[in-house]
Amino acid sequence: MVKIDVKDRKILYELDKNSRVSYSNIAKAVRLSQETVRYRVSNMLKKGIINKFFTVVDSARLGYAFYKVLIKLHNVDAERIQEIVSYLQKKDSVVWIVSIDGSYDLGFAVKVTNVIELSNLIEDLNEKYNMFISRRVISINIIGEYLLRDYFINKERQIKEQVSYTAQFKPYKIDEKDKEIIRQLTKDSRISAIDIAKKLNISSDSVIQRLRKLEKEKVITRYNIVLNHNKLKQLQYKILLYLNHVSPEKIRSFINYCRTKSNIVYIIKSLGEWDYELDIEVENVEDYRRVMRDLTKEFSEIINDYNALIITKIHKYNLYQ
Repeated sequence: MVKIDVKDRKILYELDKNSRVSYSNIAKAVRLSQETVRYRVSNMLKKGIINKFFTVVDSARLGYAFYKVLIKLHNVDAERIQEIVSYLQKKDSVVWIVSIDGSYDLGFAVKVTNVIELSNLIEDLNEKYNMFISRRVISINIIGEYLLRDYFINKERQIKEQVSYTAQFKPYKIDEKDKEIIRQLTKDSRISAIDIAKKLNISSDSVIQRLRKLEKEKVITRYNIVLNHNKLKQLQYKILLYLNHVSPEKIRSFINYCRTKSNIVYIIKSLGEWDYELDIEVENVEDYRRVMRDLTKEFSEIINDYNALIITKIHKYNLYQ
């Protein structure tokens, strides 16, 4: 565990709003000097509190979709699990990998342009590790919403739709330079236009213009942060929700309720075994129980069942590479 104070939490909040925000703007927001802000951010990176500065891209604008794969392992030790993780990390199409405590042991997300690409990846995985996989489930992410971590500053969240990506294809034509700009930003959203320009051998003004257009066209939808919850002594839950068949109005009411809860930081509409996923970040198990108790009480007519998973480690998080 690493202790952070109120100022650190305010800095994390500003970075979560926009991880490309300048140190001077953060300094104004938190009432510290630029030098102090720079030091505190550097310190949180050094201590591993901030895992990475993260860029969210709309998969549909780039002609691909995200599929979620959860696997239950058996007859494996820590070394074997790490071998499987390393195998997945080398796959460019695998954009997210986590260790899980619960009904599954590993989860990963795949970006593909068609289901054949997904099928080929699963077949390769099975050929190599089928004897260690006892169960596998697959879903497609239909809509994803990253929500601001208002809990950092104990702020009450208002209802606001913040769609970050969808599976409804509406491709936007980009060239190789655009692709490389996106690739550099998904590695580190705080990389400067000057540094990107050097890598692409173009002017920084050209990078800025292209970046603004990618933002305007909603190819890039957000810049935020990936946290190391273990360092913060937090728990990160992924809740798989199984819903009853109800009216669209009741579903909207449910989603709007989730949007107002500051500990719910990610909402996914899924097509697969479950209907929705919620990422919940809390300080302890009791806080998690309170969130779920309130949610299931408020929407007992909608929620048929749920499966609670704890994400224990993030091995990879890069939506475009």
